[in-house]
Amino acid sequence: MKIAVLGAGAIGANIAHRLAVRGAEVVLIDGQAPAAGTSGASFSWLSSFPQLSWAEDPGRRALRLSVNRHFDRLAEELGGDWLDWCGTLTVESAVPAFDGAVARSTEAGAQIEVLDAGDLARIEPHLRLAEGERVAFELRSGWVDAPEMIEQLIRVFHLSGGTLQLGQPVTALRRAGARVIGVTLGDGTQIDADLVVNAAGACATHIAATAELSIPMELVPGMMLYAGARATALPRHVINGDRWLLRPDRREGLAIHWRGEGLTAVHGNNGADGPAMLADVAHSVPALVGQQSMRERIGIRAIPFGGPVIGSLPWISGYYSAVSHGGIGWGPIWADLAAREILDGTLAPELSGLRPTRFYMDVPER
Repeated sequence: MKIAVLGAGAIGANIAHRLAVRGAEVVLIDGQAPAAGTSGASFSWLSSFPQLSWAEDPGRRALRLSVNRHFDRLAEELGGDWLDWCGTLTVESAVPAFDGAVARSTEAGAQIEVLDAGDLARIEPHLRLAEGERVAFELRSGWVDAPEMIEQLIRVFHLSGGTLQLGQPVTALRRAGARVIGVTLGDGTQIDADLVVNAAGACATHIAATAELSIPMELVPGMMLYAGARATALPRHVINGDRWLLRPDRREGLAIHWRGEGLTAVHGNNGADGPAMLADVAHSVPALVGQQSMRERIGIRAIPFGGPVIGSLPWISGYYSAVSHGGIGWGPIWADLAAREILDGTLAPELSGLRPTRFYMDVPER
């Protein structure tokens, strides 16, 4: 079985790896370098708080509880130094109804301690918060060096017999009646496949449209700022603040994601320039005061309406969708479930609420 996986970001690389190690003939296609898109401009956070306090369908909640286990297994498979379980400190002002959210998340299985200022000073001495601010310390959380993870995924993918096709974007899905039979690249090259997996992130909706298929989504810009490479006394944990997130970065000191004011359950405003962001964060991280050197990146987050889109369509064979916001964290899970469905022919009940059939009228969900 020859499978073409579109997109060498976190989701595509994980799916290509999992299919290849299970013996499929796989070509991974991207118009750029691996991790050159949103996966390389992601905060790459692994956390269960406050997410486990949200109301979610049981299938997705069960999947969320398996994230850490999937990453432990993947780290053992791949090797390399790309996963850091450093823990997350979430400030009280970042989470509405803080105590209730802590209680619900703890009941669901998250390991959380609530710290006062004295406790925080012992655990994270390089962070300054408002007087009286409490924090939730989630022990079993951390971050991923996504470019390094993807590099390791592709290295093992190659060793498993996979083929990497870079430099030419996919311009069309090729159809023969009710079947997708391959793709066309920007230079006119045609690649045949028994199955095409669309994991192209922000480009996925455009690729689907070339075969008259639909993946409605928002394309939301998110700003990442990297600063503090020459500073000392930087925080060692992920910090989840009310306006920003920050985490250690091995190359550039700190990685900072700006959320701004007016947050929603998914994302907030993203409009702030680098110096303003840095000045704001420096109120809490004194080592950044006076820092000038920084780098900015914008990632275009693909956020399908109603959540992730994972699975096939019953009236089109040879095509599978795998598009999701939070692709760094969900990537290993989507890869396992997609491989089960594609190679074993076994539908995953956990995905029942995430099928692409929801975008079409009068079609029974699979």
